[in-house]
Amino acid sequence: MFFLLYKYYLSLGMKKLFNIFLLSFLILSFIGFSQEIDSLVFKTDRLLELGIKSKAFPGAQVLIFKNDTIRLNKTYGFQTYDSIVPIEKHHLYDLASVTKVLASTLAFMKLYELYNIGLDQKVAAYVPFLKRSNKKNSRFREVLSHSGGWLPYIAHQNLVLNKRGRFKTRTLSYKQNKKYPLQISDSLFIHKKYSKKIYRRIKKTKLNNLGEYTYSGLWFFLLPEIIKQLSGSSFSKFLQTYFYTPLKTERLGFLPSKKYPKSEIVPTENDSIFRKQLIQGWVHDEAAAMMGGISGNAGLFSNAVSLKPLLQMLLQNGNYNGKQYLKPETIKKFTQRSYPNSNNRRGLGFDKPSIDPESNYPSLLASPSSYGHSGFTGTFVWVDPTNNCFIIFLSNRVYPSRNQRKLYSLDIRGKLLDYAIQF
Repeated sequence: MFFLLYKYYLSLGMKKLFNIFLLSFLILSFIGFSQEIDSLVFKTDRLLELGIKSKAFPGAQVLIFKNDTIRLNKTYGFQTYDSIVPIEKHHLYDLASVTKVLASTLAFMKLYELYNIGLDQKVAAYVPFLKRSNKKNSRFREVLSHSGGWLPYIAHQNLVLNKRGRFKTRTLSYKQNKKYPLQISDSLFIHKKYSKKIYRRIKKTKLNNLGEYTYSGLWFFLLPEIIKQLSGSSFSKFLQTYFYTPLKTERLGFLPSKKYPKSEIVPTENDSIFRKQLIQGWVHDEAAAMMGGISGNAGLFSNAVSLKPLLQMLLQNGNYNGKQYLKPETIKKFTQRSYPNSNNRRGLGFDKPSIDPESNYPSLLASPSSYGHSGFTGTFVWVDPTNNCFIIFLSNRVYPSRNQRKLYSLDIRGKLLDYAIQF
């Protein structure tokens, strides 16, 4: 269009006038863009201030990316309500169930490509101990879309004490040694074979309402074993090899206490029941902790900036800085609804917008093509290809207690997504 206008003005001998027109247009466009950014920042600031004042969370990191540009990248509040340590951009948050998409689902997508795994293959073909269980016919499509009838969760922390209130044999110890090598808090260590007990419990759980949507994290505990069996790599190493290292996600990973000072890791809950201490630097999710802190269900820690390349890669159909990490058709398959003719909104691993007309989850403005996941600790990532944007919201809403639920009632995350789409 500009080329045609340029030729027209040139034919009239008005090149100088055209240049003035073009400069004016660019200035007006920049002013309009700046006003949009100002509105985005203003609304986000007010919303986060309300969240902190209402004690929905003591602090947060927010990153909004749209149309190939970071529109907002800010920190708010403090690590705790005592207002001593302000949140900084390098501080790490416990991602909780966001681990399911930015670790487990990504890893499975790569397995799907590398080893031609069929989504309707039985999970037991890759997890042999399930062959003699009620889950022998569960298929990948079912467990990834939370429609396999698996129970939501097992509260392992309620099964470690005997009648005298002491730790059962081969569970936990206050001292680290060869039998108890894995640290799960500042003062607790788990038995080296306890993960096998977790697997046995998963194997024995009942199946309910096969085909109906019931959110379950149990299958995600088994994924690291599938990765090890097929690739020979550990879960963490596999992710580093195929995604985290080449994408330069510098501060994303498991077991942050092994790499970073505690002051850089935002605390989560003051655990008064299981670990009986403030949880800082160790995964909040009890079951993931009892897996040694590395689990497909939870365990990732990160800051917002380190998540940006991962989400940008997904938004750009698997491509980032000229390298193809996943095929576009793989991303499309996993991020669309698995059973579009049912009442299950889920994709494969990824969450999707609600199909309930009375629900606005995650946002009234989110397109049907959008996808993401939330985390129990107060985290949220969401990609909207139609609106060419994504949002990263990291908080510790469970501080000092998981009973803090203002994050939900104030709809902080949904409103932030609205802002990202609007501006």
